[in-house]
Amino acid sequence: MSRRTSLSLLCGALVGAAVGTPLARGQAAAPAVRIGTYDSRAIAVAYVRTDMHRKAMAEAIAERDNAKAAGDEKRVRELEAWGKAHQTRLHEQGFSTGSVTDMMEKIKAEIPAVAKDAGVLLVVSKWEVMYKDPAVEYVDVTLPLVRQFSSDPQVLRMVEELMTHDPILLDQLPPDTE
Repeated sequence: MSRRTSLSLLCGALVGAAVGTPLARGQAAAPAVRIGTYDSRAIAVAYVRTDMHRKAMAEAIAERDNAKAAGDEKRVRELEAWGKAHQTRLHEQGFSTGSVTDMMEKIKAEIPAVAKDAGVLLVVSKWEVMYKDPAVEYVDVTLPLVRQFSSDPQVLRMVEELMTHDPILLDQLPPDTE
């Protein structure tokens, strides 16, 4: 048997195992694949209320102030441009469907436990799912992920309220002004 044929057989077996087959004795099979999805806006709302975000912003402001005091206008301009870009990105993340991979990186070590608790094989932003096969079960893991950033009841209420509204399309976000 050729290596290519062996690889094809192996891939076919893996796909068959992943998709699953109905159980014997007439039992209906549970979905073989469960995907965890989250509302990225909720992640952004929770993250910006963390001490780690407040500390990062305080450090950036201190660096800008030090550059001003040192007369380093080039660095001041760079840091002010970064601040404006950062604010724009936060608006995209918190009000629209902007990627929050930078924020999720902060809780990367906790994501496997959230996935295990939810019984999912993959965790992805719900805004990135372009097709949902009916044979796949989608599980909302937004709140367990948010709790990795904050368990503050006020933050949780804000997140739950946010999730009752559709996101603003990225191209319809109002421009940031000074």
